[in-house]
Amino acid sequence: MHADTLGGQEPRDRHDAALTPRPLRLLLIGRVKPGAEMQLRETQTRFPQDAAIEAGIDAVEAFIGSGHYAIALEIARDDIQHVLATFFNDDRVREFRTRLDPIVDGLPGSDDQFGPADRFHAGVSGVTGDERVRTVYNTGDFPFAASMYRWRVGEPPQTGTVPHTRT
Repeated sequence: MHADTLGGQEPRDRHDAALTPRPLRLLLIGRVKPGAEMQLRETQTRFPQDAAIEAGIDAVEAFIGSGHYAIALEIARDDIQHVLATFFNDDRVREFRTRLDPIVDGLPGSDDQFGPADRFHAGVSGVTGDERVRTVYNTGDFPFAASMYRWRVGEPPQTGTVPHTRT
């Protein structure tokens, strides 16, 4: 094999690196506490759909199995951090997260505050006067995974055109 070939393809002929396609699909995974699967299924039926719509989330899909709970959020807008901050900081979503707290580990807590990555940093917390300042998180602080490749029969693979970054 020639040094500048890879599997019979010239390097310039290979597909570009898999970039984040739109709509963006984010996956967040937690561990279901033993014996809590039925409670989780019931809790999921109370997902705050109106809050998701208002925040700019286009679709949600939840998965359960092998002790894990995964929730996929589909977002077509470009300002993902803003959409997530609007969604996760909504009181209806906080109430839903409060129900999840005792049955799923590893997800953002109901008291966690979300904000854009360029404006806030996790660990910024404290007390100022009578006002409690919450720690502010963004997607880089939790185990989010973003789609980078999607293929469906009869369609070319979706790999996106813009790199996904934290900015």
